[in-house]
Amino acid sequence: MNVTTETVLDAIRAYEGEIKDAEGASVFTTTDIAAVMGCDEYPVRAACSWLRRFRLIEAVEGTACMRRTRKTGERYTACFYRLKPQARPADFDALYQVFGLGTR
Repeated sequence: MNVTTETVLDAIRAYEGEIKDAEGASVFTTTDIAAVMGCDEYPVRAACSWLRRFRLIEAVEGTACMRRTRKTGERYTACFYRLKPQARPADFDALYQVFGLGTR
């Protein structure tokens, strides 16, 4: 399977995990998404890094879990992530009317 930011984002949107944040959105780790996609975790972590850079997902503050690598057993901290709420496009007609700048 070819892992891209688009395929990972699609998997994140389709993911329904047991853990929810305060707003009821699913919270996930890269291991969860890799399991759903049936691929290795490393390319999913790389894609999530880009998705964070593009501000499509965000780390959930104050949450983390300790994991161990398969090969060497080294410990590392894994973040919990969630989809970042996206703003809707601005309704400029409504803004013009509210501020008295436009006429209809």
